[in-house]
Amino acid sequence: MRALVSLFILSLGLSQAQNAVQVSNYLFQGTLNPQRAGSAPLAASNASGNNRFITDSVFGQTRTVYDIQGARSPLSAQGGLTYQAKDKVPRDNYSMEFVFAMSAGSTGWRRIYNCVNRTRSEGLALDPSGFLVYFSGISSTANDRLAAGTYYHVVMVKKPGEVLLYLNGALVASRAGGTLLGVMDAAVNPEQLVQLFLSNDVFEWAPARIALFRAYAGALSAAEVREISGSPFTSTVGLPRPGFQSSGIVNSASFSPNNAITPGGFFTIFGTDLGDDFGDWGQSFVNNTAPRRLNNVRVLVNDQEAFIAFTSSAQLNAIAPDNIPEGPVTVRVEYSNLRSTVVPAQSRRINPATFRFTPQDSRYLAATANDGSAYIGPANLFGTNGQLSGLALRPARPGEFVVLYGTGLGPTTPPVPAGQIPPVRNGGHPIASSSAIQLTLNGQTTTVVPAYSGLSGFPGLHQLVFQVPNIPSGDYETVLVVNGLSSPSGTFLPIGQ
Repeated sequence: MRALVSLFILSLGLSQAQNAVQVSNYLFQGTLNPQRAGSAPLAASNASGNNRFITDSVFGQTRTVYDIQGARSPLSAQGGLTYQAKDKVPRDNYSMEFVFAMSAGSTGWRRIYNCVNRTRSEGLALDPSGFLVYFSGISSTANDRLAAGTYYHVVMVKKPGEVLLYLNGALVASRAGGTLLGVMDAAVNPEQLVQLFLSNDVFEWAPARIALFRAYAGALSAAEVREISGSPFTSTVGLPRPGFQSSGIVNSASFSPNNAITPGGFFTIFGTDLGDDFGDWGQSFVNNTAPRRLNNVRVLVNDQEAFIAFTSSAQLNAIAPDNIPEGPVTVRVEYSNLRSTVVPAQSRRINPATFRFTPQDSRYLAATANDGSAYIGPANLFGTNGQLSGLALRPARPGEFVVLYGTGLGPTTPPVPAGQIPPVRNGGHPIASSSAIQLTLNGQTTTVVPAYSGLSGFPGLHQLVFQVPNIPSGDYETVLVVNGLSSPSGTFLPIGQ
């Protein structure tokens, strides 16, 4: 049954002025997809078929990196990556950040970055001595030689008429002058394609390993580069603060903003820049307790940490902590060292709501057969011809026991702390006021008393088990009533013979 329930809880938008705005972020943790929403995946050139993700030591950390292989000649044999910068960065005012190592034993000219679609040799490279060069005319000197097989943090800043090169946080070369210097030339690169480790010259390619790539709209300052270099993998330089409004704080089941917060219940925040990583709590429980920090995101209700179930840039799902008072409360989101403003919300000790399937405007309750053999809904609900995740999808049958899933039904007897997986117990963990719980079908036409109403095997997720009455086929509007408080209307349970 746990696999069935996970569908419901996981399927359930103020920016800060910056000198440069981070628009794309790639960390190569087994994927070429971006960390930040809105960017395309990096496109791999992999003629040899040997590009791969490997584990390597980067600045003392064990990390997954992308190992680029290939051959110098012909050009089509080179390995590398392509980034789509169009509509992301201005053609002559941007910053590019890299953590990379040229493969051990590589020699000669070695291309790092090209912004003219491989039509000429302009771009960032290592020269045969290991110095950073923006060809032509900009070169690092003195003790700035890069050794093959060693990782470095490199930032190239492009301002109108100027290019600056930074190595491990320090400015090592710059040049002002030259109208096309570093410009993503529209004449030869109308789509603003950025090539990484790909060259227009067979003598300027070498294999490499890359651990980080970021693109910024605008020029990073010297102070910002130093800050990033101190902790490149967790840097938030250029990111806007998380942003959301009171109307974006909703009950995770009903998506209603009315009294969205209930102690130990699920709530959802819709906003912008709420975090970079898309993921859930599946591997993050410790001692059967849900995480209070997930993918570097925290949610605080009245300055108490909530339990995080799901993170993305536009949506967070969380369980409210215990001891939240009824009435006005405050909510804040933290991502790394970025904090949202404090946003007001409302809390109520009991605020029943039932989860719903999202197709057809969330008309139908999320329900399952009690024996786990089927999802309950119209057979065509998901366009899968009566199937969902390998199980039957069908209306409820009179006389069978069906399970509905909800949140905000109130405390249980015995109580279970918020965020904890309920321990196995004979009789489960029923709602303390279970005698005051009813389901109404089509208003007062039929009233059903649940056989069980209490916590499921998941934190914060209630379930109601009831026997379907012997009534004609049809869609029945189903309302959950707890202590006289009703779940939102407009949700239906289909019943068929």
